[in-house]
Amino acid sequence: MERRKFLLGVGGTAIGGSTLIGSGAFSRIESQRRVKIEVAEDPDAYLGLDGCPDSPNSSYTEIDDSGHLAVEMSPENENADNDLGEGVNSDSRTWFDNVFQICNQGKDEICVWIGDDEDWPRVDDDEFDEEDYAEYDGDRRVDFYIGDNDDRSIVGAENAYPIAVGECVCIGIKTNTKGLEAGDQLLDVFDDEIVIHADVDCPENDNREARGETAWALKRTTERTENRLNSLQNISRWGWYIPYEESDGQVEADLIAGAGNNAPDAGDNVADVTIDDDGETLSIDIEMDEEWTLDNSEVFAGSLGGLEDTRAAPGQFPFKSNDEFDAASYEIDLDDDRIDGELEVIAIHADVTTEE
Repeated sequence: MERRKFLLGVGGTAIGGSTLIGSGAFSRIESQRRVKIEVAEDPDAYLGLDGCPDSPNSSYTEIDDSGHLAVEMSPENENADNDLGEGVNSDSRTWFDNVFQICNQGKDEICVWIGDDEDWPRVDDDEFDEEDYAEYDGDRRVDFYIGDNDDRSIVGAENAYPIAVGECVCIGIKTNTKGLEAGDQLLDVFDDEIVIHADVDCPENDNREARGETAWALKRTTERTENRLNSLQNISRWGWYIPYEESDGQVEADLIAGAGNNAPDAGDNVADVTIDDDGETLSIDIEMDEEWTLDNSEVFAGSLGGLEDTRAAPGQFPFKSNDEFDAASYEIDLDDDRIDGELEVIAIHADVTTEE
């Protein structure tokens, strides 16, 4: 496992880090294979840790004098281009998408997660007499999530995230300081330490199917690097669009849930999607896997520029369905004014949960 020390507070020093030990998970694996193990700087270690490439929030990270990743959200950050203020705001919720990345630079697929604890700081509404924080009661004071998908926590073995050999995943950080004041620390109960675990033996009790997930349709046979929403102007979220023109013929796609960072193999294929048209009507059918329930869905159809204008923000697509349970169907007139410009692409977004 990798152990990282984080200091996270309100005001003053907001978040910082320094290493305590080296690549334990991979060390255990390599030790079993009886080979020599050498200490490497974090970006070059078997479990590589570095700032998330091409993300403005990677400016919160730096490599310290020992060659280890540090995360610093305070004036102590030495990156010259940053104006970081005095830390996260008090009495607020703050999201930092794509801060640092974890890379699998070993020889086997692994699962990674951040160690959980029954004492993990959470909002406790009973502690506050003058303010009502019932809406946030039980929320973690600090959470770590995949990419920009704050619904996909990586805290706890049940939330272990698989990473193939040579692949990386970016991690975001969310804070909840409701009821706190400047100077309060968020992780001091752990002596300001968190532990990043990495293991080739993935935990069996994967919790991704025990809660709601965001899902996007991905055309079958499409490479993970193609047709990414975040490759378009003004869009930073994960997901995909499907190239489609009138009379293209039937197109088949998969509805992929929980695939933050555009990693379909790390998510769940929760539905079969069929797209077709007869020259007059565009038909889209979503057939859910029996283990999953469709809570709602929405569709964009139109030009690539029109899709960019929506920023792919939830709720911004013009065609919506509140059909629940196991299926949804769209019948869209190709002359419908809500088709934004010439039909070039289709994007399908859904919220799904597991039947328990």
